[in-house]
Amino acid sequence: MIVSGVAGFAPAMALMFYTLRDYTFPAVEKPFFDDRKVFAFFALGIVLGMVLFAFEEWGSTASSAETLLVLIIGFALMEESMKLMILNFPRFQRKIDTAFYGLSFGLGISATFTFATIYASALGIEEPSAIDMTAYALLGFQFVLLHGATTAFIGIGVARGEVKPYFSEALLIHIGYNLFMVPFFMYDVIEPPLNLLGLAAAYVVVIYGYVKVHRLSLPVLIQDAKRLAGPKPKKKR
Repeated sequence: MIVSGVAGFAPAMALMFYTLRDYTFPAVEKPFFDDRKVFAFFALGIVLGMVLFAFEEWGSTASSAETLLVLIIGFALMEESMKLMILNFPRFQRKIDTAFYGLSFGLGISATFTFATIYASALGIEEPSAIDMTAYALLGFQFVLLHGATTAFIGIGVARGEVKPYFSEALLIHIGYNLFMVPFFMYDVIEPPLNLLGLAAAYVVVIYGYVKVHRLSLPVLIQDAKRLAGPKPKKKR
């Protein structure tokens, strides 16, 4: 339980600090978000993470070869839609801080989702070794990147008033990740080490998503906000 908790919460908290540090004191004189709301959304994500884990656990027991594709797309759509419903409340629309709350919300989801996934998987092993727990931790880090990136994209879309394109990108990343993870878990059909190719591809997808949020989407959002808030040029008579 301790290892599962550390694997779930430590990466989520570290990524939240790493990503948000450039947008709050002392990096900037006036923070772009309220710290209290950041942690409130993180706590809300912790609750939703357990709900999503319960849904996916039910789906894994109810799935079959015929329903696998439907569940892959369906669960991705359901999870991203739930995030959008919460972040797209009128009070959060077209407000720049919503992008940062979306990030912390997603990382909160990933913390408990990762914890529950690793803990439930380890219970199925009589004597989990250090190698087993390391493998589960590496797998769990994917969830941190996945939910952090996709929820941040949705938050940025709400902040910009451009929900559809950003929601679509979040959904495509989630579906792509799910599809690439299928070969990894179907090790009885795709024997190791070939099934590891799916795991590697899934890692590429979530790393791409998070790097884009951190290096491009959030900085560009701030630049656009500063430009719009700056002094307007005087009209010539």
